Amino acid sequence: MAVTEEQVHKTATLARLDLAQGQTPEQAQATVARMAAQLDAIVGYMDILNEVTTEGVEPLYSPMLHVAPPRPDVAHKRRTPQEILANAPQAQDNFFAVPPVI
Repeated sequence: MAVTEEQVHKTATLARLDLAQGQTPEQAQATVARMAAQLDAIVGYMDILNEVTTEGVEPLYSPMLHVAPPRPDVAHKRRTPQEILANAPQAQDNFFAVPPVI
């Protein structure tokens, strides 16, 4: 199934893309034709992938094995509130003071 220029225009409109921005009408037509050809190639590649037999293949969520070594879940008190607020532009009662946003 070939991707038509009409489908490119419709897709660009739905995506709120202006494919002709800053181009002459001839250049815009060439851009749309080029996009149609590129999208047709992508859809053609998807058709090739659809022919592959994937029966019995487990889904691959990530190509990397994410094995994180377990660590003890222990809370550490590393800084005091005074140390944290030392560089704050404004502080009030052990909290960061910020201007009101309305």
